[in-house]
Amino acid sequence: MGGIRYVYPNKRRFVGKILDNYLAKGFYRMHHSLHNLNYIIIGLKGMPVFWLRLRVADLDESGTAKSIRKDCKTFMVTYKPAVINKEINALFRVYRKMIDFETSPSCTSYLHSDQFELPFNSMMIEIRDVDRLIAVGYFDKGTNAIAAILHFYHPDYKKYSLGKYLILKEIDYAAENKISLYYSGYIAINFPKFDYKLFPDINAIEVFLPIEKEWKPYKQYDKVYLEKYFTEHVGKLF
Repeated sequence: MGGIRYVYPNKRRFVGKILDNYLAKGFYRMHHSLHNLNYIIIGLKGMPVFWLRLRVADLDESGTAKSIRKDCKTFMVTYKPAVINKEINALFRVYRKMIDFETSPSCTSYLHSDQFELPFNSMMIEIRDVDRLIAVGYFDKGTNAIAAILHFYHPDYKKYSLGKYLILKEIDYAAENKISLYYSGYIAINFPKFDYKLFPDINAIEVFLPIEKEWKPYKQYDKVYLEKYFTEHVGKLF
């Protein structure tokens, strides 16, 4: 498709400021490469998407965020370099049975490719209820930015909003490590499933305009504007 570009790793890999720069230009991870996709297919339906990021220093947490933190305060949270093991793949399989959209058959196949060695500095979050693994989140780390890649959790704990809690804990990691930008993925036009990414604080979130290659405050460029923008500008590239 006309507007899509894929970038594959070289000896320098996608780490440090190299990752920061690609994220700032609207690129996002797919397996071991980066892409600047602005249109996706879910089922038989195509839809425009726009990339989001959050300015960590500007975050003033919403009531929803504070409530989730309170509900999840007894769970144990661990940050570590990213790994995938039998326990994690087993949790992913249970999660996969719950969701109503297509995804990879395993955590391994979602994240990795046999074509290249892992070119990212990838981290993970494990959340446990005592000894039971109940949620996992993966993110890639640059110098001044991190990018959320994959979150999943056990259906028994659905009421705790663990997907959102993983977002909050990734933001915490960014704040504690003096990282100023958190890239949460995309939002889709006329498809509310991805709107949850706005919950931490809509005032601290920016959206990427791919023609200008600029980040703008989401509150000033909401879905009504973005749908018109895509039709008049981005859609012509496809």
